[in-house]
Amino acid sequence: MNQSAAEPVAAAESLAEVPEHVLRGLPEEVRLFPSAVDKTRIGVWATKPILKGKKFGPFVGDKKKRSQVKNNVYMWEVYYPNLGWMCIDATDPEKGNWLRYVNWACSGEEQNLFPLEINRAIYYKTLKPIAPGEELLVWYNGEDNPEIAAAIEEERASARSKRSSPKSRKATVSAWRPGVRRQPPPTSPGSVGMSRPQLQPRSRDPSSKSRRFACSPTAPEVTWKQ
Repeated sequence: MNQSAAEPVAAAESLAEVPEHVLRGLPEEVRLFPSAVDKTRIGVWATKPILKGKKFGPFVGDKKKRSQVKNNVYMWEVYYPNLGWMCIDATDPEKGNWLRYVNWACSGEEQNLFPLEINRAIYYKTLKPIAPGEELLVWYNGEDNPEIAAAIEEERASARSKRSSPKSRKATVSAWRPGVRRQPPPTSPGSVGMSRPQLQPRSRDPSSKSRRFACSPTAPEVTWKQ
C-alpha cells in the first residue's frame, strides 16, 4: 500500500493535556490513567470500591447536528422532540467532562458500565461492583441484557414515583439496539431509556471479534495515593 494513502496514526492522549476542570470534576472513587484497552487513550480507573447501581453523569459536550460533527469518537446521539436527533459531542476536552475518558469494553465480561438516557441526558450506571484497580468500561447492550433491563426498570419505577411532578408526568422507557435506528420516542417531558450511541472507538468495528482484536488483554501497572 502506498504510504501516503495510509490513514494517519492517532496522536496518543496525555494526562498533561487533560483540562483542569475535568480533574476537578472527578468523583472521589476514580482517577485518570493510561487505558488498558486503547494505548492511545486515557482511561478512568477505580481507586475505591464502586457499588453496583452507582450512576455517574450526565455526559457533557456541545449539542450539534450530526452533519456538524467531524469526529464520532466522543459523542452520543439523543432525540429531542423539537430538534430531532442531536449529538452531544465531547471531542474537544474543554467542552466535555470526565465521562469523555471512559472507554469501550473489549467484551461483555469486561463491561462494567452501561449508558442510560434520562430526560435527554446520558448517564453511565455500574452494571456490577467495580474493585480498585479496574478500568471503567462501557458498552451498549440494550434491554437484551437482563441486568440492564432490570436497571432500566428500576429507573422507570423511580420516574413513575415522581409522576406528580409536571416535568415527570409521562415518564417512558425505550431501548436502542445496535444496527437499528429506533423511532423517535414519545415526546414526554421526562424519559428513561437507552440512547442511540454514536461513540465509536478509533479503528474498531463494533463487532465483538474486532473489539477483541483491538484490545489489550492486560492492564497497565497503575499506582495511586490513597
